[in-house]
Amino acid sequence: MAKKNLTDYMKESLAGARRNLSLAAIDFSIPDERILELRESVRREAADVQRLKKKKGFLGFLGL
Repeated sequence: MAKKNLTDYMKESLAGARRNLSLAAIDFSIPDERILELRESVRREAADVQRLKKKKGFLGFLGL
């Protein structure tokens, strides 16, 4: 149950990171370095969500 809550939290965090990135891409007053940082945060969040999804299942406790 705790893992499901953590997965939901990570999905919400990923959605927020994507939303911030899309808003930054539209707003031309934001520096390019900040947009690159936002892109990297989206990648990290997506990797974390995928890692959590991968650990589900019968052998999930082994990380398989």
